Amino acid sequence: MRKRYTLLILLFLVTASISAQQKVNGLVEDDETGEPVSYASVMPEKGDMIVTDSSGKFSLTIRRQPRSGDSLFISAIGYFSKKVAVKDLLTNNKVKLSQQETVLDQVRIFASLKGDERKFGYFRDWKVKNQGSEIGFIFELPRQEFQIGQVQVKINHNYDTCWLKLHLREVSKFGLNEPEREIAHKETILPTTIKNGLVEFDLNWEEVSINSNKLYVGFEVVKCGCSQSAAPSFFFMGNEEGSNFYKEPWINKTDSNRSNKELAEIAPVWKRGVDYTIYVRMTTR
Repeated sequence: MRKRYTLLILLFLVTASISAQQKVNGLVEDDETGEPVSYASVMPEKGDMIVTDSSGKFSLTIRRQPRSGDSLFISAIGYFSKKVAVKDLLTNNKVKLSQQETVLDQVRIFASLKGDERKFGYFRDWKVKNQGSEIGFIFELPRQEFQIGQVQVKINHNYDTCWLKLHLREVSKFGLNEPEREIAHKETILPTTIKNGLVEFDLNWEEVSINSNKLYVGFEVVKCGCSQSAAPSFFFMGNEEGSNFYKEPWINKTDSNRSNKELAEIAPVWKRGVDYTIYVRMTTR
């Protein structure tokens, strides 16, 4: 009997804790144009900072019912920061930020393709089992030193999760202008659970210095798992003419004891795809 009462008390406490939680959704917009503000920082008074997605949306859970003094601090590059009461978001989830023109001019957005990324539907199949394979796009930039905020790539796959690794490489000044040395300061691997859409790497304005005005931004499918499909697949997406570079692990029967990753580092063979390119988007300042 005592155990039953203990279980009832625990169940009551858990239920009360869950009911006390409050989910808060928001949409950050430009107060003049009404356009969504992507990658805005949302900072609760207590808890970890989150970032709006490419549509300006964010969602967080508060562990108790919001009080009159609870608020969020919302900021974005090129905008004045704003303090918003949590209770106000429950009735009106839109947050309007005012532009700060002197800062906005410092931010640039580069994309491998023109137009609306939501309309890009060309599929480029990729060999997910070959660790060391890589595909990417070369951007021409106005200067050799800058900072990278976010990098996005559009994908489509039918696995439960795929792990993508981001590569930043210098580009050769001679010959075919192929990708060369890795220049990213840290290894960036992101688990992707979305089936179709944009994957976003946030580099938090990492400083980059390159030997020319060209930067290769590439992606490696490290591994995928738990596919329920009889034909598992992974695709990078885009639909406009353009060129991208890609490489596959160099395989030789005499090196059968070495992993594909080791072979790719020893003898990477870069190829140029000239029909259609993948969709890559990068924010710099």
